[in-house]
Amino acid sequence: MKLLAQIVSTVFQPLLMPSLVFYTYLFHVDNSSNLTEKGRSTVLLLIFLTTCVIPVFIVLLFRFTKVIKDLHMKERRDRYLPFAFISVFYILVTYLMSRQVWFSPSMALIMISMTTVVISTNLITYFWKISAHAAGVAGWLGFIIVFTRIYSSGNTLFWPLVIAVMLTGIVIWSRLYLNAHKPSESLAGFVLGFLVCFSSVLLFV
Repeated sequence: MKLLAQIVSTVFQPLLMPSLVFYTYLFHVDNSSNLTEKGRSTVLLLIFLTTCVIPVFIVLLFRFTKVIKDLHMKERRDRYLPFAFISVFYILVTYLMSRQVWFSPSMALIMISMTTVVISTNLITYFWKISAHAAGVAGWLGFIIVFTRIYSSGNTLFWPLVIAVMLTGIVIWSRLYLNAHKPSESLAGFVLGFLVCFSSVLLFV
């Protein structure tokens, strides 16, 4: 069970969530973008590279240079510098993408919302070890639920919703099983991620 928890915790890390959100929005909500299918795939790849691959590389670099003790960053102080770099990088990516003509206002809002979750989680980490995993996966769930409400017709969100609900439970279980977080830290992460992502779309779309 421990191996399973480690795999889940590693694979479904917070940095993967923006890619899952954009995949859901671009490919499961009709008329979400004027882009062609190839264009949507290109955008998804760009999101994956800039919000997941590059930040993961930064974390690996910190580990290689021994700035952090381990990749799991169990100690709160190990998270300070990597999280600060990731926050700044997310702000930069959000700004640059929002200026592109192919990046719709809705996509910009989604990116801003996720960046807000990242920054908020990282700031809280300086004082308390809130669960970034719970915030990330709950943010995806919040987006799907509000997409289902706003885009009530022309969407295929049933299975993404089922998967997101299951994955939210599994990810939070993995963090608790590995003693990476206390229940209160996971609950706080869940509430933060869900409320920011759900309310941002509900209020501004």
